[in-house]
Amino acid sequence: MVEERKDKREEDKKIKKESALKKFLKKRSFIYLMAAVFFVVFIVPDMIAPSALEKILVENLESDEQNIAWNIVKSYRGTDGMGSTLGEILLIQIENTYPTEKIFEHRDTIIEISAIPGPEFEIDEGVYQVTFSFKTYDNDRDYVWNVAIQTDEIFPINDGARKMMNIVEFYD
Repeated sequence: MVEERKDKREEDKKIKKESALKKFLKKRSFIYLMAAVFFVVFIVPDMIAPSALEKILVENLESDEQNIAWNIVKSYRGTDGMGSTLGEILLIQIENTYPTEKIFEHRDTIIEISAIPGPEFEIDEGVYQVTFSFKTYDNDRDYVWNVAIQTDEIFPINDGARKMMNIVEFYD
């Protein structure tokens, strides 16, 4: 009998503890609900929304080979395969040119990427001329490379592209 009373007392304590927890949660459920709604409405969309760069990026790529050529350029890591990619370096250099502005959020900023089959004097098929154009209210820049998609080789055509490739090669 004494053991039964102890068991009942322990069960009563558990019930009281559970009911106290339920009371605690019921009193504050509105606060928790509002916090969850705030998180879902304001925080989550910013996490899954496209970046400012993706909003202003205009890609003129129609075929898979053109996409491959652009991907080779933007993922180029130099001869050692280490360090930052060419795409990252391009964006960093543009941001460094405008240190006091959020240039990618400016309404006049346009970035165009095009990949066209190589120049007419090229004999090899699979060579594309990839152009990265950055246009803003006060500046226009073009970076041009020839890309052999069979060998993943990149050859800079203009000085801007050569400068970016040198930064990738020697910046670690």
